[in-house]
Amino acid sequence: MADHAQNQELSPQDMERLQKRNEAAVNRLKEELTPEQAEQVERAFFEDDEEIRLRDGKTYKVPPCSLKDARILMKKLRTINVDAIILNFVPSGDDAVDASREDDLFTVLMMAFKGYKHITREYLDEYMDLDTARKTIEILIGLNGLKK
Repeated sequence: MADHAQNQELSPQDMERLQKRNEAAVNRLKEELTPEQAEQVERAFFEDDEEIRLRDGKTYKVPPCSLKDARILMKKLRTINVDAIILNFVPSGDDAVDASREDDLFTVLMMAFKGYKHITREYLDEYMDLDTARKTIEILIGLNGLKK
């Protein structure tokens, strides 16, 4: 097994060639996209964290999602209103549907704060406003290379 791993090592020339190919691919994407889209792609590629400030006065780093969370995120984004967060709280007349929509919203919001043990649904309910909720979801969408 060790011999197999040694055979898989790349020479410095191969590494340099691969790095140049990656850089060329990123540059090609930048030329095809708007500056904002190119920045999102670059952030997703290099997994840069974004920052968001809650009403507690603290700034938090939002990382890209894990593969598992990215799949959940894509499903939940279909069930919530991102552009007008308040609409997620408007009663529909069906308590089960309303509770499910709120749960989906908070599930998505909690993905942004996985590294912060003190942040719970109740904490976000207290220290996050509607605009910050929208921005947080947009950050998750951008970091993960998803489109609305």
